[in-house]
Amino acid sequence: MMTTKDDARFTPILARLRDAVLAYPEAVEEFPWGDRVAKVRGKIFVFLNTHEGKLTVTAKLPESGDAALMLPFAAPTGYNLGKSGWVTARFGPKDKVPEAMLLEWIEESYRAVAPKRALQSLDGAAAVAGKKGAREGAAGKRGAKEKAAAAGKKEAKAAAGKKEAKAAGKKEAKAAAGKAGAGGRAVASKGAKAAAGKKGAALVKPAEPGKAAPEKAAPGKKAAPAQKGTAGKKGTAVRPAAPGKKAAPAQRAKPTRK
Repeated sequence: MMTTKDDARFTPILARLRDAVLAYPEAVEEFPWGDRVAKVRGKIFVFLNTHEGKLTVTAKLPESGDAALMLPFAAPTGYNLGKSGWVTARFGPKDKVPEAMLLEWIEESYRAVAPKRALQSLDGAAAVAGKKGAREGAAGKRGAKEKAAAAGKKEAKAAAGKKEAKAAGKKEAKAAAGKAGAGGRAVASKGAKAAAGKKGAALVKPAEPGKAAPEKAAPGKKAAPAQKGTAGKKGTAVRPAAPGKKAAPAQRAKPTRK
């Protein structure tokens, strides 16, 4: 049979469908009348062909046949097979092929044609696959939980570190504030002492030139009164007697009467 360019477009799709078909228990491939078919225990359960640029898939659909016939690319199979529930889907070069739906059709057709023993093998394989998937899913969940727990611990550790760093920062800030306060108080005390010294110096009046500064009386004692008279004045000279004159005799003290 000659293969056209359009047939080549369907080659990978046909190959995937063929692999799925031959994976069923006891499924074999044959070519009666020049068509590719899949059989189980000598009974056809699917037709797979490409012809004149079209892909055709024919399957027996006792359950979903009515719904399938509502699709624009589906029609009852010829040679009176449609009366028995066979449906044929045709796809042109520009049509999109719904592979997932066709795989569901193939499974339904296999179950409608295959003997019980083959179905038991199919269901057993499906159960094993389901258990394996469940185990893998459980392992995946455990791994996800462990990862989440590890991530939670890491975040908690980071939060604790931030909290400790914040507390240490507050402690350092408090210590710095205490040092700054102590330094301020020391500067203020020093300034106060300097100001007091300046005030005391301003209160002490300097002595006049030629005069001695009065001595400060000791606490609890009164200062001695200054002597009167010109002789007590410092810096006053004694006038000498005039020439030719005798100095006046000093007055004698009068005797006191008893």
